[in-house]
Amino acid sequence: MLFLQLKDKEYLTIGDDIVIQVFTNSAVRVSVQAPRELTVLRGEVLERNGSQRPQAVFDKSPEQAKKAQKRQKTTQNSVSNG
Repeated sequence: MLFLQLKDKEYLTIGDDIVIQVFTNSAVRVSVQAPRELTVLRGEVLERNGSQRPQAVFDKSPEQAKKAQKRQKTTQNSVSNG
């Protein structure tokens, strides 16, 4: 069993197809039980070993992304109306 503590926007991968990312204001503890033949890596280890960041990983939380999109639409509307 693997125990990890992840902070905001950190992630881990399980095998090649599963990505788990954390969005919180504090650290989260994660427990992963997986077969030995299945690779479980923290994102920072994956990237340090030369792999690319998975497409499923966000730089912003979903809530922050929605707010940014709203701000962008508001800015575009005020520019086109003004």
